[in-house]
Amino acid sequence: MKKRFTISYHENFQDLFVPGVIGVLCGLFIIVFIKAVEFSYEIFLGKIVGYYPPLPAGEAGGHVVFHFIMERPFLLPFCVALGGLIVGIITYLVPEARGEGTEMAIKAFHFRLPLGLKSAVFKLITSSITIGSGGVSGMEGPSALIGGSVGSFVGKLFKLDEHDRNIALAVGLGAGIAGVFKAPLAGALLSGELFYRRDFEVEALIPGFIASVTSYIIVGIFLGFEHMFKVPTKPFEGLSLPLFITYFVMGVLAAFVARLLVYTFFKIHHLFINLELHPALKPAIGGFFTGILGMLNPLAIGSAYGWIQLIMLGNFHYLTPIHIILGVFMVILGLSLTLGSGGSGGIFGPCLVIGGLTGASFYHIAHFLSIMPPSELDIASLVIVGMIATLAAAANIPLSTLILVVEITGGYDLLVPALISVSVAYLLTTDISMFPAQVPSRIDSPAHMDELKGALLRTFKVADIMTKNVITLSPDDPVIKAERLMAQYTISGIPVVENGRVIGMVTGRDIMKVPIPDRDKVEVKHIMTENPVCVLPDMTILEVLNTFITNGVGRAPVVEDFESKNLVGMITRVDIANFLAEQERKKLSGNYDTSA
Repeated sequence: MKKRFTISYHENFQDLFVPGVIGVLCGLFIIVFIKAVEFSYEIFLGKIVGYYPPLPAGEAGGHVVFHFIMERPFLLPFCVALGGLIVGIITYLVPEARGEGTEMAIKAFHFRLPLGLKSAVFKLITSSITIGSGGVSGMEGPSALIGGSVGSFVGKLFKLDEHDRNIALAVGLGAGIAGVFKAPLAGALLSGELFYRRDFEVEALIPGFIASVTSYIIVGIFLGFEHMFKVPTKPFEGLSLPLFITYFVMGVLAAFVARLLVYTFFKIHHLFINLELHPALKPAIGGFFTGILGMLNPLAIGSAYGWIQLIMLGNFHYLTPIHIILGVFMVILGLSLTLGSGGSGGIFGPCLVIGGLTGASFYHIAHFLSIMPPSELDIASLVIVGMIATLAAAANIPLSTLILVVEITGGYDLLVPALISVSVAYLLTTDISMFPAQVPSRIDSPAHMDELKGALLRTFKVADIMTKNVITLSPDDPVIKAERLMAQYTISGIPVVENGRVIGMVTGRDIMKVPIPDRDKVEVKHIMTENPVCVLPDMTILEVLNTFITNGVGRAPVVEDFESKNLVGMITRVDIANFLAEQERKKLSGNYDTSA
């Protein structure tokens, strides 16, 4: 009875308490991060440029009144460059604080790389400076790495095994995003969905819910529970043909923009990698050119969520349709310059902004050309759906983004339109991703190497790995010949064949039974094991291993069938071990193939 209680207590501790601790710590870190970004905004954009950006309703306490001021726009390029220089120096000294946070967390999950609170603290600092100085970056990527670092730390603190520590990392990643988005359900789903292009980390789902909800509550207690955006959308009254066409086209546009984003980002990223310049100076260069874009269009400054909020409300006092349409390309370029040069931050936020501007551009173009019925053109709905579809396409996370649309808007009215656009955009972009560390499925992840081995054992056949050029003996050969062949080819067993048919097996142990002076006189047929265990070419490797274990052998001739026993190959435990080791090596290098 005591043993059963101990097991139950351990399971409850790991399944409930540990995710709760991760959620609390993630929530507290996110609060500090948000405040750090606000402080950085005040120091850089406020004091140097004299610019105070608009805020979305969820960050402005529900107020959406804004007066555009930029007192010293000519200082913006130098302000962003200064932020980039500071970040460049810090990331040169602390490399784990460099680049996009979500990508780093995904890579740490798959390769079980160490993450600690040091990574979280420095990522918080560098990302706050990047965003606050005007770099085009998001808070969700850093939040993912901060959460993943917290999860990894808690896993080590409670001495979880390697597998459970990895799950804790995934749970923390989702909790971090849940806190900054105020989206607990989407955060929980991201705990399982973000690591794969076509799969799900099921074990992270339940603890992910606990951690994400806890993180959301902690953030909400201190910063409020308002939805991120105030969205005056039309109630959903049914799926008409014009509505379907509208959001189908929206999905196609989102896919095109996502492809353009991925292409541009990695082109500029590789350009900076090849740039012969000190690494600490590269973010300053990228920041300077980002600042020039911001001078031309305020959408290309910081996170720009507040501008998206004004567009949803139909407030075009400061933003003309030209600003919005060009903003799509300028934010893509600004994001690529900011993060591609080595700045710190995240891709999620800019993806949402780019998608929102795509939806607003579609609205203005369709309205100008009168190609859609006016009743189907609702700018707030198109902006939100554009945000979700573009993020789903660029990051390969369709399920999480569908839930996200409900949580950032506070309603289900956009769920069906979003489902149309997200499905179309995702299906058109399954071959790309802003996160190269994503893998197609669990079996492709080095973190699931044991599962891979099991799948390989069930998938591959004897014919795929057997030795076809087999060394054989005839029954009349002397034992000394068998001994010499084994020594020459470093093998421990040789099949005895007569007219192509397997009739026996000679091993090193059999030879040891014959005195040395007699080994050139005694024939193999007198010491061989008759009717040895044989296997077929179409048997799985798992079936062969079971055969080896059942019969206590480590090798077997491969025959055409059990009646004729015509020899076609040889397979040993060493062959199987070498095959699995080679597959593991290929997997870790990214050149594996899981197909038979």
